[in-house]
Formats: sequence, structure tokens, C-alpha cells
Amino acid sequence: MNNLITDKFSPVHSLKLFALKEHFYNFVKLHKNQKLPKIILLTGEKGIGKFTLIFHFINYILSLNSNHSYDYENLSIDKNNDSYKKILLNVEQNFNYIGSAKPNPATIENIRDIKKSFYKSSLNSRPRFTVLDDVELMNINAANALLKLIEEPSVYDYFVLINNKKQNIIETLRSRSIEIKIFLETEEKNKIFNFLKENFKIENNFLNNYLELTTPGMLIKFSDLFDMAKIGEELSFDNMILKFLAQFKKTKNILCLDLVNFLLDIKFSKLTSENNTGSLEILETKKKLTNLVNQYRKFNLNSNTVLNQFKIYFNHAR
Repeated sequence: MNNLITDKFSPVHSLKLFALKEHFYNFVKLHKNQKLPKIILLTGEKGIGKFTLIFHFINYILSLNSNHSYDYENLSIDKNNDSYKKILLNVEQNFNYIGSAKPNPATIENIRDIKKSFYKSSLNSRPRFTVLDDVELMNINAANALLKLIEEPSVYDYFVLINNKKQNIIETLRSRSIEIKIFLETEEKNKIFNFLKENFKIENNFLNNYLELTTPGMLIKFSDLFDMAKIGEELSFDNMILKFLAQFKKTKNILCLDLVNFLLDIKFSKLTSENNTGSLEILETKKKLTNLVNQYRKFNLNSNTVLNQFKIYFNHAR
């Protein structure tokens, strides 16, 4: 189950649903009316709570008529909930998950592993959910393997694909799915930010200055990355970017690249506001560097080559 359990900031540990409540109620209504789509595509920014939303809904379904069932009134999961405890122990047969901090978790091998698990586990009377995160990173081979898996789902099987909008997903996946676009209202977003600051003690002034450019889920993970990498807030944007590119080379944690893209957003937003002329050139440069980061992640480009290209740009821009 990858780092779904071991990551201290994993949505699995979010026992309270603070936002996206209307989507939750709608899923419940569809299920009660036996109209829940067999293949759901959730599309939205990374870190806004898409997985938290679907995880709470899945727990609601899997814990029906059991001890410590899902608290529908307060939208919360009881720690003694049977299905929740099974997921933490990685023994819940009715829940599969693909997604991690690896460069590309949605590989053909992982899809095949899910298929094998279907044969090993015996179906019971409860629905079985398979959640695939980061589907925008899927290559054509993995997508074809997934299409074969979902083309004739059993009456008990449901698939949830999560698209973090970094790039377009393969169109055949989109056409087979019912797409639901997810976004956070400003009021919801600020409420979650305040909760996170109080409960996770996020005191990184640099990140707190740019909340409008990030999401709640990414804020706590970025803050943790700053702490782990022991990177001070006094560094320039260029040096921060190079540090986190180097950190990815060392750890292969894709969050480092998410943070690099976040820093690029800030850097080029500042450059655009400071330059009345040449804004098209600035935007074109940002596009090239962002594409380079995404290719680094998707195609496992040579680390030294990527670092050198960034250094060349930064030296040229000075």
C-alpha cells in the first residue's frame, strides 16, 4: 500500500472531513439510489482533499452496519472503526490503493498487482473500491492495462481515479469515467489552513506568505520538506529550487518536485509583476522549466542534466 499508512501526513489519518461535504453527500445519495458510477474520475488541484473525500465515503460504505460505523452526522471516522483498522493493518480486502511519493506510482506492474489481488481475495457482500492516484502520470501501457481491468467490472467493483491536473490524462481513461471536478471555496480553504497551522504548528514564514498559491495538503508537506532538508528561509528562490532538485536526486521524493514547481510559480509571478515588458519571454521560460521538472519526474531524466540546465538559466538570468 506504498506510503499510504507510513506517511504521517497521509489523508488516511484525516479522521474529520472539513470540506467538500456536498460531494460526500452526493456520493452517499448516488449509492443509496444504486446509481454510483463504476468508474469515477476526481479532477482538481493536488492537496485540496480529493483522496480525503473519497476515503471518508469508502469508509462510510465499508463500515455500514458494523461496530463504530462512520459518523455521518459529524463526518468523522472512529479510530475503532473495523474497516479503518483493517486499512491501517493493510488487510482490508475491499480497498486497494495505488499512489505514493515515488516518481511514477501508476505503472503497468502496479496495475497487474491490483489484478492479481482480485483473484486472491474472495468477494463478500460489500463493494470493493480501487483508488488510483496521480493518473495524469500514467503512460500508455499502464493506461491500457487499467482499461482492461475496468472494462467489465464485477457488480461489487468500483474504481476511483484521481487526477491532480498537472497534465492531461490519456483520453480513453477520461471517456470511460464519470468526471467530477473538485475545488475548494476560499472560505473552506482558509478554515483548513487555520486548523493545520494550529494542529501541525506550521511556523514557516516563507510558506505562510504564499498561501494563495498552494493548497492545505501541500502546505503541511512543503513545511515538512523544509524542515527535513534543513533549508533556511534566507536562501534565494534560485538556491531553494536547486536545493530541492538536488534533494529529489537524493531521495526520489516527488514532493520535492511539487515544491520546485511551487517555487517557480512564486518566482515567475514576481518577475512578471516587476516587468512591464518581456512578460511573454518570462512566461515562456517558466513553461520550459516547468516542463523540464515534469519530464524529470515522468521519464526519470538524468539528474545532473536537469540540475545543470537550471543552473545555466539562473546564471544567465543574473
